[in-house]
Amino acid sequence: MNISGKTALVTGATGFIGGHLTRRLQIAEGVQVRALVRSLQKAAPLEALGVEILPGDITDPEAVREAMRGAQIVYHAAAWADEQGDRDAVWAVNVGGTQHTIDAALAEGVERFIHLSSCAVYGSLQQLDIDETTPPRMTGRVYHDSKVAAEGLVFAAYQKQGLPVVVPRPSQVYGPGSLQFSIRVIQAVKAGKVILVDGGKHHFKPVYIDNLIDALTLCAQVDAAVGEALNITDGEPVPWKDFFAAYGRMAGVDSFPSAPYPAAYAYAIFKEIISKVTGKRSSINREVVKTFHSHNSFSNAKARRILGWEPAVDFEEGMRRTEVWLRKEGYLP
Repeated sequence: MNISGKTALVTGATGFIGGHLTRRLQIAEGVQVRALVRSLQKAAPLEALGVEILPGDITDPEAVREAMRGAQIVYHAAAWADEQGDRDAVWAVNVGGTQHTIDAALAEGVERFIHLSSCAVYGSLQQLDIDETTPPRMTGRVYHDSKVAAEGLVFAAYQKQGLPVVVPRPSQVYGPGSLQFSIRVIQAVKAGKVILVDGGKHHFKPVYIDNLIDALTLCAQVDAAVGEALNITDGEPVPWKDFFAAYGRMAGVDSFPSAPYPAAYAYAIFKEIISKVTGKRSSINREVVKTFHSHNSFSNAKARRILGWEPAVDFEEGMRRTEVWLRKEGYLP
């Protein structure tokens, strides 16, 4: 499908992924983007690019329906991406919001519905090269489970009502603007707060933001992608020690202490207790420690085959570009 000249609704357009996607579509792909946003202040830079800004929230079905009118393409990128949230609040956004977006898309007869999911749907299986034949599974972790439930709604709409869906599943997205894997990381490195788990031998599963956006634009263009889930990851995993070493070089830090997993897990429980007592959010919790202990990876073979996509930016170049951005934004001198 040729997307030039089409109108696309992007939910989550003021977020990290949604913002990069919106700018690419509006500036480089000839798409008129419409953004459903909660914060007009955050949306101001997008409005300056000619993006149509509509105030509203995906938990409000009427606001979603109004934003959907006249759109041919939908990118549903809005999500509560945090394990520390209240379950009902996470579910209202990630599952309820997805249902509202599906309902509006069906009512408006959109031509392509791209639902940004996550490799988290596999439930942290400790296997290498996990591919899309592996079924999603619930684990009791609220964010992971909400993404599984949301995917279920999307594929049900495809199978039962003919909604033309594509479900990209990004791995761990880093690069300019990433709060989780760039900004918070360099802040922790500079503050001396990084402690590797098991020497940092376990796996970071990178996808550089521009590589992800390349894949997302293809999801709207390639007809063979309809009805498919696609892992979007750069390929080989990177040991956490190498991931942190890249940021360490930027900040002039050449080594990090390490702790065995049981000790790190126990410390995370202690930090959670302190957080509950003080009411102050802790950057260390059991979910973070589990992430640093994860020893799996994901296959991108299906995305490469169906989309004709190749990750153009490797880890070294991605970190170089990230450093340039961090210095420009004042996170590094």
